[in-house]
Amino acid sequence: MAVALLLTTLLALAGFLATSAQGFFVASAIRSAAPLAGPLVTKHVGFAIPTVLLSLFSQSMVIFYFIGTGKLVKDETSSYPEAERRAVHAALRRFKARTSPPATFALLSAIAVFVLGGAAHTSALPAWTHLVSAVAAAACHAWALAAEWKTFGENHSLMNDPRAYTRQRI
Repeated sequence: MAVALLLTTLLALAGFLATSAQGFFVASAIRSAAPLAGPLVTKHVGFAIPTVLLSLFSQSMVIFYFIGTGKLVKDETSSYPEAERRAVHAALRRFKARTSPPATFALLSAIAVFVLGGAAHTSALPAWTHLVSAVAAAACHAWALAAEWKTFGENHSLMNDPRAYTRQRI
């Protein structure tokens, strides 16, 4: 499951980069008043919708993954001595603290880029707002990928053998 979530985060990041690159073609066609502007905008939106949906799915699932695995580990370690249980709970809190902020910001940035893109398309906002939000979304997704990559590995070790994990960390 962790590999699938990392892959979807990576695909969402690639989608933002591809959609952004395609957006530059849209912008240049609109600036030059080329007849290709209409189909390019349609293609840009066609790239954007799956990218945003993939981002929303992957990042919300990352958040729920750590909630769910944390619950499983807590249930499994409920009979452990207090000191070991406290160490396991601290590790679970650390995992959530590492992954929840980047996942949440990546999720929100995907929504912002999509909404600001619509606003820029209708000239309600200047086009640069959409560009800035796209760059921010790509950065948030890169941050999320880096945080999730490391934490999924640690979470896997904890889930395999909570006692061994806590002994290694003490």
